[in-house]
Amino acid sequence: MNVFRLVSAAGLLFVLCFFSFGVSAESSLPKLQIDRRAPLAMSVFFQGETYPLLLPSDFLKEVEGVYDDVYIEDLNDDGIGEVVFRLDGGGVNACSKVLHYKIADRSLAELDFGDGLLCNFKVRRGYIVSSYRDGAVWTENVYRIRNGEVEVEVSDSCVGCGEIKRKMYNLDGSFTRLLVSDDIDFERRVPLTAKVSSLRADIFSLPEISRRTNKYLIRGDKVALLDFFKDDNGEDWVEIRFSEVVSTEGWMKYSELELCDGC
Repeated sequence: MNVFRLVSAAGLLFVLCFFSFGVSAESSLPKLQIDRRAPLAMSVFFQGETYPLLLPSDFLKEVEGVYDDVYIEDLNDDGIGEVVFRLDGGGVNACSKVLHYKIADRSLAELDFGDGLLCNFKVRRGYIVSSYRDGAVWTENVYRIRNGEVEVEVSDSCVGCGEIKRKMYNLDGSFTRLLVSDDIDFERRVPLTAKVSSLRADIFSLPEISRRTNKYLIRGDKVALLDFFKDDNGEDWVEIRFSEVVSTEGWMKYSELELCDGC
């Protein structure tokens, strides 16, 4: 009985210590709050003190009169909220601008999402997924926030078209193109691949018969698909990447390929 009580007491002590650590860690982070909405005033509670927060004047001039809501949401799962201004644009694209809190100087700075628009966004496991419609085509951009900077990781265009054109970005800003399957969840979209079905399949520099190169693939070779094209004669073409010792890109006739799932 004494052993049981000792174990129970130890378990309870562990739970209390773990809970206390969680509360302590959470309370040690800056907490942003909106004190007044008209005119807008904000403050931050940090290490037992409350400090007023100045909003960037240029940013306020840009959004004043065009935002219909402002709220705080943690966009990168670091425990510190961002200030989200939802713009009053109407239509299908509900876009936003965001301020990020910098602990070093207790200031707010706008997050730069580059050429992309932060619209209809959702936060999923540390990713910010922005989707917007341009004409009849939907585009999704997937971002992460690291050290106060926005990094685009994936850009998917023509979502819902059957196959999606994807750009996967590297840290230096370069990107790799590929086609992926269509799915509502960007993490479940998989690269589209094919294998050569003819004995010999020529590679073309452009989707034109006159642009044949001296490169070719043989039956069974596997390629990644990058794009589709139909010429004026009704011929279907596929842009491919063949990766072995050296990566080769070019165009092939669709009739010489067989689509395969994960081949």
